[in-house]
Amino acid sequence: MTHSPFHQIFLGFKAPVYSVRFFLRNKVLLLLGIGPHIINLFIYFWIIRSIVIAKWVKPLFHSLELRWEGTFVAPLFNPVLIEVVIWIIGVLLYGIFGTAFVNAVASPLYDIIAQKAYEKTSGRNIPKQTFMDFIDSIISEITKAVVIICLVIISLFVQIFAPLVFFAAIWYLGWNSIDRTLLLMNIPLKKRLRFGLKNWGLCIGLGFWNYIPIIGALMAFAMAAAGAIAVAKHEDCSEERN
Repeated sequence: MTHSPFHQIFLGFKAPVYSVRFFLRNKVLLLLGIGPHIINLFIYFWIIRSIVIAKWVKPLFHSLELRWEGTFVAPLFNPVLIEVVIWIIGVLLYGIFGTAFVNAVASPLYDIIAQKAYEKTSGRNIPKQTFMDFIDSIISEITKAVVIICLVIISLFVQIFAPLVFFAAIWYLGWNSIDRTLLLMNIPLKKRLRFGLKNWGLCIGLGFWNYIPIIGALMAFAMAAAGAIAVAKHEDCSEERN
């Protein structure tokens, strides 16, 4: 028996709260989720500071400043000013592309988190994953990242579709978190999409959290756990109603 949409929205919205409790009880999995972002941030900003700025940008703009010394455009080539601009651009680029990259690469780790969250919540086991499942997970996350970027671009440049895209994006982001667990169960894509459409309230409720940039991007591992918990609790409620 299908839940009411309001019940589904509430269950999806509450799932991240359950994931907080899950991580407090499983701190190793919390470290497993945070670890890739810490490593990625360290490498990314080290490259900007030690290579892009120190070896490329500063020497170039210092020479330009000397060449245009005494003219009104000289201040524009000030290395300090340029460094600030580079850092701003670097942070923006990381927010747009960097998190999508690390989430795709770390997807197998998030699969482990989703698997453990589902199993501990439902008491049921997920089939063991093969190497091809590992590859499918990475491809799936890259594909979803491309879809999300396209939705954002459409909403920015085609304003007439913005309201529709907004709700579609919320649903898609919620389904994205839930789909990780459904994929681990080796459910075909057609049935996974049918699950998302049939239980759209569950996806909408979880999608609201994903739509928050910091949570959706940096807390993808937590959303993986939240999606797994939402699926497990949805199944438990369905069994109680049947």
